Amino acid sequence: MNPGSYYLYEYESCCRRRNLGFLQISSHNYSYLLTLHVKNLPIVPGEQLEVHAFILENQTLTGSPVALLQCSGQNLSTQLVISGERFPHKRTLKHIDGFIIFSITKNRSQHWIASSVPLPDFYSFSDCSLSTEESLSSEPENPSLSEESLITEDTVSETVSEAALSDASIDAASTEEVPTEVTPTEETAIQDASIQARKITHAEISTLPRRFWPLANNSFLLHGCHNYHHLLLIKEKDHLWLGVPGLYDPREAHMANLFGFPQFTSSYISILELTEDECENSESFGHWCRYLM
Repeated sequence: MNPGSYYLYEYESCCRRRNLGFLQISSHNYSYLLTLHVKNLPIVPGEQLEVHAFILENQTLTGSPVALLQCSGQNLSTQLVISGERFPHKRTLKHIDGFIIFSITKNRSQHWIASSVPLPDFYSFSDCSLSTEESLSSEPENPSLSEESLITEDTVSETVSEAALSDASIDAASTEEVPTEVTPTEETAIQDASIQARKITHAEISTLPRRFWPLANNSFLLHGCHNYHHLLLIKEKDHLWLGVPGLYDPREAHMANLFGFPQFTSSYISILELTEDECENSESFGHWCRYLM
């Protein structure tokens, strides 16, 4: 596939039935932004959908899961940041043939496909094996990705509101409380002993108050944690901020804001004792932060 827009068709028993919307794909550094707009899905509110990238091999769609969505209604508009690491056999977008969506509660004979290649009259679907670490499945108590990325059709705009991205949304006044908001060229010393900053793992998100657990499946957070193997937790008295490691540039700033991490800081790198695989030797390396409470 190439970046662009593709129609999303409903299929049942390998027969194409109708068009339900479209999938738009854009490339962003080493990841991809998927924008999905669908109307009149034959599902019930709260139903979960699996999104798989696939390659067509003979008459088999060989796929691997890239996202898990929970729908609040039959109309769906959402944006996802997908790492190419999740594609079948870690292929690039150019070597991916399409995306297929299943309901996890229904028979897979009914599904929805956006494809760049013609499909054969008869085909089967085969899941690529994933390691436990790569699996999209959450522990039973963890909320699904939908609480981070689901956007109803009424709330879609060029800039997705933070409230639509997470149950743990932050009002504008709260986000202004981030301890430092700097560009990579600024150097800000941490002099206040009441501010504590430390590395945490992805699993440690479960130690935060329950209302913040949906952040475990935030696509932007997952991408940064995959690349740099840590997250940043900042505590000042009774206030908390969460940071995602990454490199600053204007396009990344837009993406970070889109997924609820509006402020960038490089102030805490010196005290985190980061290893070589947890950082970049670059002045533009730092953390994208969001205020929690």
